[in-house]
Amino acid sequence: MNSKFFPTIHLRGDRNAFIRIMAFGLLVMIVISCGNLGWESIDTDNEELLNIFGVISLDDSLQSFVIVHKTLDTAGPEDIVTGKDTVYFDVWEYYDVNLQQTVRDTFWYETPWIRTLYESRYLVKDATVIISDGTHDYLFVRQPQEHPNDRYDYGYSGVFSDEAVYLDLTGNFSPQPDTDYSLTINTTGGLNATGSLRTPPLPVIKESLLPDTVSVRNLFGIEWGYAGDFATVVAIDRVNDFSEYWVCGIEQWSSLEKGDTTWTSSFPSYCFEDGYEQDPDTRVLMDIRLRFLDQNYSDYFLATGGASTISNILLGEGGIAAGYGIEGGFGVFGALSADWIRRIATP
Repeated sequence: MNSKFFPTIHLRGDRNAFIRIMAFGLLVMIVISCGNLGWESIDTDNEELLNIFGVISLDDSLQSFVIVHKTLDTAGPEDIVTGKDTVYFDVWEYYDVNLQQTVRDTFWYETPWIRTLYESRYLVKDATVIISDGTHDYLFVRQPQEHPNDRYDYGYSGVFSDEAVYLDLTGNFSPQPDTDYSLTINTTGGLNATGSLRTPPLPVIKESLLPDTVSVRNLFGIEWGYAGDFATVVAIDRVNDFSEYWVCGIEQWSSLEKGDTTWTSSFPSYCFEDGYEQDPDTRVLMDIRLRFLDQNYSDYFLATGGASTISNILLGEGGIAAGYGIEGGFGVFGALSADWIRRIATP
């Protein structure tokens, strides 16, 4: 190799600097010796596999669902162009405090906006999705929903707008507690995966121990009967009635230890700051929801960090290289059950 690429360096007694420079020089020699700065083109495609996010729900606020994505090979883009769309106006809704009702507003474009429509190649839109209890098979059909925020809370609304969400459209699927279920997914492209789980029992909140009206600032708690060592989640929020009334500290979320049978609320320090003082006569309808997670969902939940939105959809595009209750692919096939009560909350 021509020495002109490595000029003489004079050091003055700094032995460590000499070692660092020699190491760097060795690295440079390794990189440029191949003539392409060390990068290698990848010619081999990775095998595509299904990437599943499925939940059997024994919670009347959440419909059971299965989202079917896939991993991609190394060739080609992540998105494909599906067409063009011309937008003349946008419409949105907001709550008008003065009118005390939800109103619509419209913005018209002076020049129509022509936008390119893309679709993710991660989506699987041709899957046959079947959940079985061993006696009956239930076909889930791809059916993304518009405006799911009107129906679902606690982080699940985005699930139902996914273009690859599969649902039971017959109303016949009514999952039961302490029951084994299996999942089978096949695609026209030859991809397939299976899953299995056992649903958790139904939690039962001791409703009589909590008064009809509670003060968020003074704290409160709930108790429930022991039903086994299940991961437990408590979620508290205002009932979505589009009311302008709100109580600071009403939104709470907790992940509990297995075997716990009590939960006590907390009160955030920022609610004591200026600007958060509220009329003590304020009354807000509050939803208190207790959920048990099955083993699959619990393991996935812990592995992905236990975010407050317990769906924690890291699977969305590309996913995580692990399977919880899934064979032949990645993702999770889990279940949850729930009990809930409503109380009047005051500051």
